[in-house]
Amino acid sequence: MLTGIPGGISIGAETLVAFKTLLFTRDPVAGTELPIRIGRRCFIGGGATILPGVTIGDECIVGAGAVVMADMPSHSVVGGNPARVLRTGVEVLALGRLASAEAAVAAGLTLTPDFYGNRKPR
Repeated sequence: MLTGIPGGISIGAETLVAFKTLLFTRDPVAGTELPIRIGRRCFIGGGATILPGVTIGDECIVGAGAVVMADMPSHSVVGGNPARVLRTGVEVLALGRLASAEAAVAAGLTLTPDFYGNRKPR
């Protein structure tokens, strides 16, 4: 994490930031410091890059290797370079776990691949 101002990076409760994630608060072109805000219950995938001045809303998932250049709305899944919204309206639990996946596991509906790699309920 590279920051030049105190409090330049704000990370909400129950958020997980994975390995090799880069958070830049200094804009080298303008020479200014812009804070980064990451909401609560988010997951930032490995190798993601968050650029200066970006706000990531609550309960978001940022895909591995994504380059986030603009603000991202709450309850969304984002990915790509540059990052774009892939899905909205997702419910995320602590540390970025999807609520729908947790419910499926609790109901015993885990998916296992068959011989050909197709996923089917167990």
